[in-house]
Amino acid sequence: MGLYLHVPFCRKKCRYCDFLSFECNDDSLLTEYSSALIREIQLRYREWPYRVVDSIYIGGGTPSIMPAEDMVRILSEVREHFLLDNDCEITIEVNPATLTEEKLEAYLNAGINRISIGVQSFDNAILSMLGRIHDKNDAFKAIRMAKKAGFDNINIDLMFGIPGQTMKKWRDTVRQCLFLEPEHISLYSLQLEEGTPLYKMVHTQKLLTELPPETDRTMYHDALQMMESAGYEQYEISNAARPGFESRHNLKYWSYQEYLGLGPGASSFVGGHRFKNCEKMLEYLDFIKKGEPPVKPEDVEHYTLRDEMGIYIFTGLRKTSGFRISEFEKTFGEDFFDVYDPETIRELRGLLVAEGDTIRLTEKGFDVSNKVMAAFV
Repeated sequence: MGLYLHVPFCRKKCRYCDFLSFECNDDSLLTEYSSALIREIQLRYREWPYRVVDSIYIGGGTPSIMPAEDMVRILSEVREHFLLDNDCEITIEVNPATLTEEKLEAYLNAGINRISIGVQSFDNAILSMLGRIHDKNDAFKAIRMAKKAGFDNINIDLMFGIPGQTMKKWRDTVRQCLFLEPEHISLYSLQLEEGTPLYKMVHTQKLLTELPPETDRTMYHDALQMMESAGYEQYEISNAARPGFESRHNLKYWSYQEYLGLGPGASSFVGGHRFKNCEKMLEYLDFIKKGEPPVKPEDVEHYTLRDEMGIYIFTGLRKTSGFRISEFEKTFGEDFFDVYDPETIRELRGLLVAEGDTIRLTEKGFDVSNKVMAAFV
C-alpha cells in the first residue's frame, strides 16, 4: 500500500489555497506535531501490521518547514513499524523558500528519493499576487540545490489559468521549467475556491478578472505540446513525466490501490474500508493522546458496490491509458456491460473511446472530463 503523511503547516497561506493547512512560524509546535504523527504511526501499525509499503508521500501544507531532525524521526518510525519495499518511492513536497542544503542532505540520508517543488510560476508578479513566499530566483536555486545534493527524481508543480496570466507569461514559465529538466511536471488549472482571499479579489472586490475557459484550455494544451516536444509523456490529466518517472504514489489513487493517510484530514482506502481523519487539530491531538485512531464515526465512509465501481471508473479515466474492462470485472466480479449500458459509451463518442479491453478519454474528453465521469457515478 501507499502511505500518505500530512504536514498541515505553512509559513504563510497562499491566497488561492483552501487545503487543510495552518500558518506556523514556531519550530517547537512543528516538533510537537511530529511527535503526534509518530504516535499515530504506532497506532495505525496495530490496525494494519506487516503491510508492505512501496510508496510514501509527505504532503501539506509545506513539509519542508519542519526541522530536518523531526522529518528524520518520522521516517525512522515508519521504517520501524512498516515493511518498506526495497524500491520504495518516498516523496516530500517543498517550497523553494524553505529549502536548504542541510535539509536536502538530511532528506537523502532518511531515504527520501523524490522531491516535489511547488514553483507554480516563474513570473515574480504572479507569484506575489498568489501570495507565494518565494520568487523566481528561489525556485531556480532550490532546483539546482536538489540536483547538486543528488536528487535524480524531481517534480515541478506549475499553475495556469491565473488572473493576469497571459499566454506569453505562461509559455515563458513552461519554457523555463523545461530548461531545468525535471523528471516530472504537474500542471494544475487554478480553481477559485469560495472563501479564499483570491476568490474575494476576483468576485467581491473585482480587483482581478478571471480568465475565460477557452484561454485556460489553450494554456493546458499548449503546455502539453511543449512538454511532449521535450520528451515528456502525459500519463494523467495533470501530470507528465520522462519515461519511467511517473509518480508511483499518485498512480495508486487513480488505479484503485490501497493507501493509508496519517495526520489531520488525511484520507485512507485500505482493507476495503474508506475513512478520513478528523480535520480539527485539537480533536486530532486529543484522539492521539488517548491512544485512539483519530477517526470520528461520521468520517467512516460507507459506499455500495455500485459506488465503488463509479470510483474505480472516475479515477481510472484520469489516466491517459484509461482502465481495463477485464480488471474492472476481476475487481468487482460483474460484467462491465451488465452494469453500464453500452449506449452510454456510444453517446460519449468523441469524448470516450473503447479500444479492445480499454476505455479511455480522448484529448477532447479531458477538457470535459467531469461531464464524462459523471455518466458513470
